[in-house]
Formats: sequence, structure tokens, C-alpha cells
Amino acid sequence: MSEQSAIRGREPAELKPVRDDLDLGDRGLFAERLEELFRSVPDPTGRRYTGSAIARKSSELGYKLGESYLSQLRSGKARTPSFRTVEGIAAAFGVDVRYFLEDAGQRRSRDEIDMMRLQADRTIREAAHRLAGLPESSIVIVNELIKVLRVQQGLPADPVVPAPNGHSAAGIEEETTLG
Repeated sequence: MSEQSAIRGREPAELKPVRDDLDLGDRGLFAERLEELFRSVPDPTGRRYTGSAIARKSSELGYKLGESYLSQLRSGKARTPSFRTVEGIAAAFGVDVRYFLEDAGQRRSRDEIDMMRLQADRTIREAAHRLAGLPESSIVIVNELIKVLRVQQGLPADPVVPAPNGHSAAGIEEETTLG
């Protein structure tokens, strides 16, 4: 038995092929979804969150979460967090708690995670609701103002969004159309 097999408690012959679209391994669905957030949701500086940063942020938001327990959840050693813990982790990442609760067959894309983060941000929801009912010409003006404010804050005028091919593409408006 190899060292890695011993850690998992199985002989190599017992390893089952893992489907690419599921890829749960031994860790479990919650651990996989949590790891997906660590891989794809950047902290305010654009870097990956650390376990200690998420535990601290969750606690600051009123959800007591220890770094060691978060590590156990992330590795799959702990598999059944309380709903309150799930709420705290979701709040710390800025995603809707439903990310962890929805159908296991659904894999989240980066765009879906970004959308959940936006939906979970109260100030963004309020701004979007204020735009409802305005004519398109007014919304265009607001979008141009947002671009000016982003540049003044040292950000790109348009957020960088991943292109379908996995590379970064500047601007939300850049869509390819088939003609």
C-alpha cells in the first residue's frame, strides 16, 4: 500500500475512476464546493482567500467559525456543518447560501459564482433596483458614470471577465455573435 493509499485507507486497486463532470473523490460535495470558492473567488486584493481570512471574516460577520474546523470542512474530514456555519462561509465569500444547498449534479461556473456574489451584495442589488423602470438612455448614462468612477478608483473601466475560452477578456459588453 502506498503512503497516499494508506492515508485514504484503501489499496490502489480499490480506487474508482472519477468522472470529470463530478470529480468528488473522497472529500464530498460540500468540500468540493468550498474548494471551488477558494479557487475562484478572489479576496479584495485579487488574491485567493486563505482559510484564516475566511474564518476571521465569517466571525467578524457574526458567524463563529474556527480556522481548524474550516480546514476540516475543506479537506472533507468534517462533512456535516450546521446551517449557521454554511451561512457564515457563504457570507464570508459573498455568495448566496444556496450555492451549497442546490442539486449536487450542478457544477458552478465562474460566471455563476460571480453572479451569486453580486446577488448577495446588498448595495449592488439596491443600485440595480433603482435602475428598474428607467429608459435605456438613462441606464447608458449611469453605466458611463460608473466607468468614470471605476477609473478614478484605479480600476479598469470595465471589469475583467473570463472569456469562454478561459482567457481574460476586458469588458462585459464584448460578446461574440454568430452571423
